[in-house]
Order: sequence, then C-alpha cells, then structure tokens
Amino acid sequence: MKKVTLLKKYCLVGLAGIITASAIGCTSEDINLDKDEVAEDVSSEESSQDEENEKVEDNNTGSTDDSSDSEDGKDESDANTESTEDADVSEDDTDIGANSRTAYKEFEDGTAKVKYVISDGDLFFNAEYNDPVFEEDEFYSMDEIIEACKELGWYNADGNPTITYTEIDCGDDCIPELLVDVQFSAMNSLAMIIKEIDGELVLCYDEGYGYRYILEIGSDGTIEGSGSSAANIHYTENAFINGDGEYVFYYGCRVSLGLADNFNLYTSGINEADVCTDGLDVDHIGVEQYYFDADYKTCDKYYHYYIFDDNFEDISTDADYEDSSEIKQAFSDAGVLTYTQDEIDEMLAERAEEVGYPGK
Repeated sequence: MKKVTLLKKYCLVGLAGIITASAIGCTSEDINLDKDEVAEDVSSEESSQDEENEKVEDNNTGSTDDSSDSEDGKDESDANTESTEDADVSEDDTDIGANSRTAYKEFEDGTAKVKYVISDGDLFFNAEYNDPVFEEDEFYSMDEIIEACKELGWYNADGNPTITYTEIDCGDDCIPELLVDVQFSAMNSLAMIIKEIDGELVLCYDEGYGYRYILEIGSDGTIEGSGSSAANIHYTENAFINGDGEYVFYYGCRVSLGLADNFNLYTSGINEADVCTDGLDVDHIGVEQYYFDADYKTCDKYYHYYIFDDNFEDISTDADYEDSSEIKQAFSDAGVLTYTQDEIDEMLAERAEEVGYPGK
C-alpha cells in the first residue's frame, strides 16, 4: 500500500513541472525588453514559478504523508485488534485451568478439602478388606486422609509420610487434574487423583500399592498396576481417568508360567475348567488370561497359550495353534476356547477404541 502512495507523489510532481514549463514560454515579438530586463524578468518569473512549484510539491507531499499516516494507522489498528483477540484467547486458555490450579494449591496447603465419593475408581478406601472410614459426599483434608490411613493400619503411625503433588491432564483437554502420591513406608503407598468439578475438589481415584504390587500413572491419566500372586503367576490391569474424572477399566491379564499337573482355570464367571496336562511339557507352557471387566470374579476370560524356552523367550510356531496341536486339543477337551496372539491384539485394539483409551 505504501508503494502505491509513493508512486502517486511522483506523478503529481511531474505534472507540476509540465505546467510550469508552459507558463514561462515567450517570444521577442510578444515582449520588447532589453537584455537585462529580460534576464531580470525571466529570473523573477522563474523564481516565482519555482515557489509555485514548491507549493504544489509541498501540497502533494503533505497529501501523500497524510495517506501514509492513514494507512499506517489502519495497519496499527488492525494489529491492535488482532493483538487484543490473541490476548483474549490466551486469557481464556489460562482461565481454563487457573481455578483448578488454585484449588489444588489450597488443598496442598491444607486450606481446602476434597469430596469423597464412592465410585469405580475408589479402590482403596472402599475395598472389601478395609472398614469404612469416610462418609460419602463429605469433605476431607490431606491431614484427615492420613489419619484415616492410620486407622486402617496402613503404616507406622510414628512416621511421617512423603507426599508428592503432580499436575496431570486426563482427557488431553488442557484442564489439569492433581495426582497425589503418599508414601507411608517402603511397603505401603497410596495414589489419588483429584479433579476440580463445578468448584469442588472430587476424589476420582484412590488405590494402595507397595508390597508385590507396582503402580504406574501416566501424565495422561493412564493407570497400570502389576503384581504377582505366586512366583510363576503375574498380572497387570490397565485403566484410565477420562476428562470427566471417571475411572474406566481397559483390560486385565494374568499370566501363568508353567502348568500344574491339572491346570484349573475360570472360563466365564465362576465356571471352572480343568485342563488335563498329561503328555505336555508343562514347564515350558505359558497361559495368558485376558478380561475386559474390573469385576474379575464374574467376567468372561479369554485365553492365549504359548511355548517358551529356559530363558522364558516365546518360541511358539504357527503349528502350535493348529487344531492338531496337543496343547490346543487339551484346552478344547476342557471346553476352553483359545486365541492366537493376533486375535488377542485385535481384541485389545477394539477395546481401546470402545472405551477411548488414551495410551498406546
């Protein structure tokens, strides 16, 4: 825009020059003056005309400068408008998590309390092995939560727990949640996820971990617990807290490394099945049991077996999953349907899409 303005200025000055040249043209027939007078008059005329030209140029320059100022002002105004809009968006983004962060800081400082609700994510305080210590919909401070854990005999009352507060983002929505990790001792710890909902702090998840049970919680609210119930039996459970603060179970898997003489397992709910292991190399057969419901006792189970070597490496071949396989026949005779690893992977992918699992 400024280039166009400058070009207009040069055109106007050139036009003024043409007008000036026409104004001072004359011949000896029209005017009878001596040499000095002619020179003086011409000089005077040229001087007068120069002043006139300067006025024309000044006027044009002034017009040009005004136009430039107008354009600059418009650009500056547009820039200010865009800057204001950007500031408004930035301020809104900040406000999304500002109230939550303030509430979390108050809870950490001991000036705010969290609301206790019984939910699917209440895995410690509402566990079968614990007596009730909280009233539903009542509010409790961090100190009161620690005192409740003392009542449950969760740690040595003479010691002070180590508490770590970490901001996470469940649901990937830029609204923060608060992960609270309370380490009572080397053997006993408590994990909690708190969310600010409609101006209240709500306990969305609580679970104890430590002895023979490891808990990993991601910055996206994914939860993986893993442990063992025997030297050759291990298990993992995967879940997550979604953007609404709800606990969602993804899947669980229990692994048996090696089989007993008669391998007992559950198929659906409390239905049991005995797999006859006669003639099988029970020391090198692994069985994975998958389930997609948090209620392990009543849910359906899906089985996958594999062959491993002395280093516990999977050495299974396609032939091990054919109908003629002795292992598959043993499961079939017990009424247990088995799945290949590819089929299990497909189940997990479908389950992840069904529940909106945010992890990999």
